Amino acid sequence: MASNKECLIIVLDVRNCAAEDVKLKSVKCASEIIKEKIVCDKKDLVSFVLVGCDSREKDLKAPNVVQYEKIQLCTWNLLLDFFKFVNKTACEEGQWLDGLKVALKLQEEALVFKPARRRILLLFDFNSFPQDYAKFNTITDTLFNADIELIVGTHNISYIDGAESGQPQAIFNFSRKCSPVELENQKYALSLVSRCNATLCNFKEALRTVFKVTNRRPWSWNAKLHIGSKISINLQGVIAMKNQTSVKLKKVWGEDNEVVSRETRHFIKGTEVTPKPEDLVTGYMLGGTPVPYDDALLEPKEPHPPGLHFFGFIKRDAVPDEYFCGDSLYLLVHQKGNTASANKLDALVRALIASDRAILCWKIYSSKFNTPRMVVLLPRLADDSNPATLNMLEVSYTAQHHFWDFPALRTAKSESSEEQLQAIDRLIDSTDLECSLRDTQQPRSWPQNDLLPFDGLPSIFEQNVMDILEWKVIKKEDDQSSKKEDDQSSKKKDDQSSKKKDDQAKKDADMFAQMVKDKKFSDVFWRVPEPLEEKSKQAAATVKKLFPMRYSREWLEKLKAKEQAENGEAVKQEPPEKEIPMPSDGVGLSNPVQDFTRILASVRSITNATQKDARFQALAAQVRVLVFTLLERKKLNSKELGELISLYRESCVDFNAFLEYEKFADELKVAVRAKNLKEFWQMVVMDKQLGPLVLGEPTLDDELALKAYYGIDNWREEMEVE
Repeated sequence: MASNKECLIIVLDVRNCAAEDVKLKSVKCASEIIKEKIVCDKKDLVSFVLVGCDSREKDLKAPNVVQYEKIQLCTWNLLLDFFKFVNKTACEEGQWLDGLKVALKLQEEALVFKPARRRILLLFDFNSFPQDYAKFNTITDTLFNADIELIVGTHNISYIDGAESGQPQAIFNFSRKCSPVELENQKYALSLVSRCNATLCNFKEALRTVFKVTNRRPWSWNAKLHIGSKISINLQGVIAMKNQTSVKLKKVWGEDNEVVSRETRHFIKGTEVTPKPEDLVTGYMLGGTPVPYDDALLEPKEPHPPGLHFFGFIKRDAVPDEYFCGDSLYLLVHQKGNTASANKLDALVRALIASDRAILCWKIYSSKFNTPRMVVLLPRLADDSNPATLNMLEVSYTAQHHFWDFPALRTAKSESSEEQLQAIDRLIDSTDLECSLRDTQQPRSWPQNDLLPFDGLPSIFEQNVMDILEWKVIKKEDDQSSKKEDDQSSKKKDDQSSKKKDDQAKKDADMFAQMVKDKKFSDVFWRVPEPLEEKSKQAAATVKKLFPMRYSREWLEKLKAKEQAENGEAVKQEPPEKEIPMPSDGVGLSNPVQDFTRILASVRSITNATQKDARFQALAAQVRVLVFTLLERKKLNSKELGELISLYRESCVDFNAFLEYEKFADELKVAVRAKNLKEFWQMVVMDKQLGPLVLGEPTLDDELALKAYYGIDNWREEMEVE
């Protein structure tokens, strides 16, 4: 008899003093767990404990603690009974340590079912009501020694990266409203992590933690691959991918009111025959061949030897991708430090790829169950970062796979049209990458500090986003290669370069249209051995390199104001900086540098960030108009113009107006080139380096772009063409 996989005891806070939001989320979290286990047909045991029940309840197991009547498998009736159970009469009192104590007793009772894993989920509001911690050390030691996993879920949890380990660390959201009792309760909740390896998380992460079950199959193992009598390779298998949600298929023979009859017919080599009763032998079907009934088959068989067993070489396309099931994907490499096996494996992989072959084997994963699984080894050549490897995939041989289709990853309803893909493209372009700083000490609502803010998207669109990101990366690389080609042929005329840019834009549009046409967004089968997770991580890493994350002072100010509002703090004005009244006049033609400096100081003194940005944008627009007006004068004051442009350039850096200044620099070059102000260009713009702004250390592409901007020969040739 197979043992049950898990025994999960859920402890819920139903006290009257607990926040209603916490109690509602706790019930929803528990119901989601039950529904998930029912739908996936998991043989897991579940029970419940309520903390904060009235003392007049009959079935109290501890002060103000009530447990569910029994431990049982998840059913729809259990879900309905749970909703009735949580409506027990509540009171103000209740100790969460008493709830854990009752849950531990339930875990002891469940040992008769031989669960493979034991877990307790505590959903509690660690508020300002006092708790008794006299038995804290005893209960936590019991949890640790019994190897029972504890998951603690509450509402006010954020995450930072640990200073030493760099791993996500759960903390309580600090608030000045916290009383000393609440701080003490939070301190003991945090100490559960170190005392008994508990997982402290918010409700959303609590669900993920409960559903995240480690795969029973080993993460790594050693085996020998024997091919013939002379080839023996020592291999090491490492799991590379696993599919934790298995598909349950059920064959229904008939409805309740439908009469089902069985018709017996006999065939020999496709021809129907009518045999005599004495010619028939009772048997059962195994692979399409009638096998006579034999008592000897009921005797226990000799166990198969564990490990990997060679069966034969097959053509790579002999097994369709539909017959690969997604339970797991192992990566087979040579054993660490075994040079001979590494050389043999490298030669084997090269031979398999040259002949377009794969290897058919059978594998025993567990010596206890001793069930052989057919696997296929697919070769993968060595590269700069990986040695020669074999991808080991299971073959689905069960008969039901021949009669039933795999569920589609994307159904017809989730197919993406070109308009939807264009919308995702615009979404990526409009995403504020400045809001994702690598500030590991800034509290966040999720454990992993991912720079790309795509985690909140619906799962249907995840792969579509990665498809378009892949296209954008390809386009970016093409742009960089075209820039290098333009630099090598810098002596060509400008009309040719503009034509090349138009061709490149058309090429990009055609590439996007072709991508939309080529992508089949309703694939029925998942693709192995290239897991989507690996491709997504690679694409995300490439995007992080290509799209620089800028340090945004404005975003930090908004975040700080939001945190202060949540913690109930009044936003304090900075006392030392008093606002300078705005001058009524603007930047004049007589003394533009002095006027700009005076008005800019007034703008900087404004404490409201939104108002400050609006005033600066208005001032910057005045300065840009003034610069082009001064350029129209017959007698040009180059020194004054240079100072004004230099001050405006520095202010754009302070106010993050990079795009505005880049546009202004392009317009300035056009105006100077139109009036043929060669001396002004050399003495002011080039000497003072008033070209486009570059963030951080300039790259090779930045230097080439600046060289093309300052190059006076280029725009002289363009004037001659005009």
